[in-house]
Amino acid sequence: CRIAADTSSSMFKLDGVDFAYAPLKIITKDKEYVDTPELDVAAMMADLKAYKGTSGTSCPNMMEWLDSFGDAEHVFAIAITSNLSGSCNAARQAGEDYMDAHPGKKVCVLDSLSAGPEIRLIAERVREGAQAGKSFDEIEADTRAYMQHTHLLFTLRSLNNLARNGR
Repeated sequence: CRIAADTSSSMFKLDGVDFAYAPLKIITKDKEYVDTPELDVAAMMADLKAYKGTSGTSCPNMMEWLDSFGDAEHVFAIAITSNLSGSCNAARQAGEDYMDAHPGKKVCVLDSLSAGPEIRLIAERVREGAQAGKSFDEIEADTRAYMQHTHLLFTLRSLNNLARNGR
């Protein structure tokens, strides 16, 4: 069982399970910042604060999600809320392509309806099911039921980038 999450989860690894991530990006006219462990976040924040132009964001594309699936038999992909990003849709498309290309393999895409810490909670729940030896279908049903009881409210530290981009 592999768990894949976009980097809105703030996770690059999850102990005790096969884990992969699909990176989000911030893009300016001059530079693209890819959310990986190597990203110097402090330098990026300083660059963006000083930057006078517009910036944008980009969710992981379908190929980045496919890459995060590797060659796993069972994949649980967890994405930032579909209300804010196309990441979940890209993961769904990747999941369909993956299952078409690999008959018998399964992908469950979970729309977190959230970001950050809630995605970690969902991933940990999937990990618990896998470690307990539950089947793919049992893990999916248990995780979806669990998600009915988790809710996270969050806000951004700064709305500057959103305002600069007309959001």
